[in-house]
Amino acid sequence: MPTYDFVCRKCGHKFSEFVSLREKENVKCPECGGKVEQRFTDFIYVGKGGSGGSGSGGCSGGCGSCSGCR
Repeated sequence: MPTYDFVCRKCGHKFSEFVSLREKENVKCPECGGKVEQRFTDFIYVGKGGSGGSGSGGCSGGCGSCSGCR
């Protein structure tokens, strides 16, 4: 099951919830019980070297599978 980030429409509380895809529509705010909406966060790729960013993490840039390694 994935972890989703949510924000409450009523009180603004931000939280993460470990929930199945089917159940994410039923998530309520743990603070006030209000309706929530899913937040989308930035995805950071961590390469072989253990650090994110362009060209780091041991990427040689020769594979052509990403644009950030050149």
